[in-house]
Amino acid sequence: MGSTQQWLTRLKNELSDSPLVSNVAFGFILMGLEKLVELEFECPCDPMWNGLFSSAFFIIPAVMALAIMMIVQGCRCEVSRRRSVSLSSVVPAVVWLILLFLDGQYLACAMTDWHGRYVIVDKAAPQKWCEPTQDQESVSPRDLMLRSQRLFVESQVIGIVLLIFICFGLVVYVIRESCQQELETPEVNVAEMSLYSAS
Repeated sequence: MGSTQQWLTRLKNELSDSPLVSNVAFGFILMGLEKLVELEFECPCDPMWNGLFSSAFFIIPAVMALAIMMIVQGCRCEVSRRRSVSLSSVVPAVVWLILLFLDGQYLACAMTDWHGRYVIVDKAAPQKWCEPTQDQESVSPRDLMLRSQRLFVESQVIGIVLLIFICFGLVVYVIRESCQQELETPEVNVAEMSLYSAS
């Protein structure tokens, strides 16, 4: 029992001390959660409910991820760390949005404006869409399927753009931190040298 408690304490300390470790761990958890949600996701295929239903999948888990990261990393009020803590707490929420956009079916469901039933496309990779159950005026089911597939692609493009944005931000952050450490290192060396020369 003592070793379990010690392990949990060490894990909590590691997660709260290192935003990178907590974000990576939370990212893997979010990937698993998205796969579970994907299995259970059923678009209502009703224009009145599609947007609201899909929005819940985007907003609720993202807000929960943000809240959990704020709890895990702690709300520190130090001026120098406030910005880094809040930015690192937002990363899992953005990762969740990226996962949903890369999947494609959530945005496609939200943008579907016809009545239908949610079925798997026969000729495509495992992809679901709202197959029309009623005759649409002047629009064939084939055109609606093509429109749905275009929505999948648009969603994936949004996901890729968000991913590039996160990667670019991470590269800028790492370069900035590296340069800041290099600037601080000579100051430490000068201070140490002045201590030695004073003795």
